Amino acid sequence: MKVILTLSLSALMILSGCSESSSPKSTATDQKGSVSSPSTTTTEKPKVLKVLYATVEAGSEAIIDAAKKYEKQTGITIEINTFPYNNLQEKVFSELAQKSDHYDLIAIDTSWVPKLIQHIEPMSAYIKNSKSPDSIKLNDFIPKVFLDTSVAKKDAPQTNPPQMEEIDLDKITSAGFDVWSLPLQSNVLTVSYRKDLFNDPKNKEEFKKQFNHELAIPQTLDEYLDIAKFFTRDTNNDGKMDMYGTTLMGKKHEANFVDYKSFLSDFGGNIFDDKLKPVFNDEKGVKALETYGSWINQYKVTPPGALTYTWDEVATVFGSGQVAMGMNYHDMKLDPKVKGGEVGYFEFPGVKNGDKLVRGPHFGSWGIGMSKYSKNKQAAYELAEFLASPEVQKGYLKFNQHVTRNSAYEAANALPDAITKEYYHVLGESLKVGVGRPHVTNYDQVSEAVQISVSDYLTGKKDAKKALDDGAKQVEALMKQAGY
Repeated sequence: MKVILTLSLSALMILSGCSESSSPKSTATDQKGSVSSPSTTTTEKPKVLKVLYATVEAGSEAIIDAAKKYEKQTGITIEINTFPYNNLQEKVFSELAQKSDHYDLIAIDTSWVPKLIQHIEPMSAYIKNSKSPDSIKLNDFIPKVFLDTSVAKKDAPQTNPPQMEEIDLDKITSAGFDVWSLPLQSNVLTVSYRKDLFNDPKNKEEFKKQFNHELAIPQTLDEYLDIAKFFTRDTNNDGKMDMYGTTLMGKKHEANFVDYKSFLSDFGGNIFDDKLKPVFNDEKGVKALETYGSWINQYKVTPPGALTYTWDEVATVFGSGQVAMGMNYHDMKLDPKVKGGEVGYFEFPGVKNGDKLVRGPHFGSWGIGMSKYSKNKQAAYELAEFLASPEVQKGYLKFNQHVTRNSAYEAANALPDAITKEYYHVLGESLKVGVGRPHVTNYDQVSEAVQISVSDYLTGKKDAKKALDDGAKQVEALMKQAGY
């Protein structure tokens, strides 16, 4: 892992030193926000378009299937090279650092955008000049997903775009922003749970006696904790706990950062304020960390190994039937050996703020962007538009793709499998309230500093306030070093 990160940093250093003047001219936006026609190095239909993409984490199977259909429709050969996450990151950085024209389209994780934006072709002019308006339909994208994944200001990608309930391209460009990719896959924290345990009449009766309310889908973190306490038990009467209420991802890892960030957002907190000053060590941040840590250390509603868990271990533990509820970024399944087991899904619970329920599950997305150095920009855009189009996204449902359009989630309501339909409903609703990562060039460093703070508290090295204060000081220094 360290070797990969070092290589990526080297590529980043090369990228940051690339000269803007040597790259091809593309979309121009005037002071009023009007967008000129895109310029490309060739207007002829290419014989081949090459795509650099991720593997299963970004739904490669669905994308490859759609590309085959595009080949039949257009006669253009689509070559898709897929790499697992870390290898893909290195490949993307390397290709763009060399200003290579080998790839026309590139899969872009949202967190990479600030580091790569000078090397990606802006799309707003292509969108305005689209030959197929039914394929682009910006206002069909889930707004939170589109704005977080695709919209950024070229010279200040850390700036949040204007918020809107429906995507308005004119409003985006007039505010100095542009569109840098089209969202294809979006992952958000959801909860898988043992529906068979929740529906058991004995459990329902006993739970109501203990907690004085019904055993039902929890809406708040407090309700969730009650259920986690209830299902943490010794099932075989040997004096040892062998069933737990929930999972958490407590290892010092990106997983613990996004776990904590979800609790932080529930309490109304943020990693940064509008001036990029770290504020996760404020009262809301401390409350979030103490709540998170109490589930592991005080109430002990997680398995003993929770401090070593990331998303992989959580899936394994849930699958074994060891927990009643589990949080992750995909629909977790039960091992067939778990007799009578039935899985259901619900949204990550929130925190009441007056009459309002605040939810803030972490989410992150994959977009498909155009290399600035492609010689086939118009053709590349048309392929990207096709891959992200409403009808094609509906076709992604058979691959369990985490689609990004409202119309695709509406189509999921007609799926024959009730469990799959339930998951899509929860996924779509969660994306509408999700909270993305900070859009900063040194995101990995910021994440690691917060990971250390969370880990220091969970392992008892520091109290919550001290751990977060130390982390905030580290992040503040990192932001100064990065030029913010």
